Amino acid sequence: MSKRRKKKRSSKTKRWGIIFGIELVLILILIPVVFVYAKLSLIQTASASDVDKANIVINNDVDATTQKALKGYRNIALFGVDSRDGSLQTGARSDSIMVISINQETKDVKITSIYRDTCLKVPGYGFTKATHAYAYGGAELSMSMLNTNLDLDITEFATVDFGVLAKIIDAVGGIDLDISDAEYSLINPLIDEQNSVTGSDSEYISGPGYQHVNGTQATAYARIRKIDSDFKRAERQRIVLSKVFEKAKSANIGTLLNIIDTILPEVYTNMTSTDLISLAKDIFSYNIADQTGWPFEKETGSLPSDGLSYVFADSLEQNVKELHEYLFDNEDFTPSSTVSDISYELYCETGY
Repeated sequence: MSKRRKKKRSSKTKRWGIIFGIELVLILILIPVVFVYAKLSLIQTASASDVDKANIVINNDVDATTQKALKGYRNIALFGVDSRDGSLQTGARSDSIMVISINQETKDVKITSIYRDTCLKVPGYGFTKATHAYAYGGAELSMSMLNTNLDLDITEFATVDFGVLAKIIDAVGGIDLDISDAEYSLINPLIDEQNSVTGSDSEYISGPGYQHVNGTQATAYARIRKIDSDFKRAERQRIVLSKVFEKAKSANIGTLLNIIDTILPEVYTNMTSTDLISLAKDIFSYNIADQTGWPFEKETGSLPSDGLSYVFADSLEQNVKELHEYLFDNEDFTPSSTVSDISYELYCETGY
């Protein structure tokens, strides 16, 4: 066989080897993508008639510096509802309101709990508790409320029922919590309630202290309120959420698939499959850098119009300034005239 023929055959073999290698790589990429897309079909996706991004209010008087700062972050609203009938769209009050801010460059994540009893201006309804917005107009109105009062640009959300939290915690093998004497005094009746609602059969907590808990026990812990305040309740919710996230990051593939199968049918969101995949691909790069509750400086009291107990930002304008510095490292932030006007209205009515 001539050298030319050997060279030609060698070249042809090499070319087919390259093509086969490329095809193999494409298949390896395609399989997880198809799998993820198939799993995402389990999610309850918000239709345009339910949540229309064009209807979400974003203050148009936010200055250029703030707009530039916001572009480096992805802000997502997370609503936890306590829905006994499984409805995640409207009607149920949001038991938990969180703003998840993701630094697109560093992948640092900051979680801010908006206290559910905070007095905010809800478009079309005036001043009321932040938790009421979801009952009045679902995620669309709740995001509009957050943007209007806090100068944010949120257009993405996810809503989950508190019942699914227990399932996720069980899927990761439970979490460790330090339960105080006061928390212990109220947690077991809440475990009873969770068992009744979800059909689970969880044991009671046997005493206070640092211990490993299952999903029902951890969810009951996150719902404790009467011993202290909405502030501490929000803190307990953030503790549980961050512990679950850290365990999920170190979980094996079987556990992760179990979590996916558990949580996705219980999620209601307006994020597309492409949006969710863009989040999922960086899951192991995310780092929960910090978590806090808002407002930072606050007072409790009532509105003359209804006499209900509220949490008041003292003042709204100052608290929004501090929020933007905390979330976006924006020390030059100036609240929009919209926020300043709302803050002044609140001051005139409440003194805060």
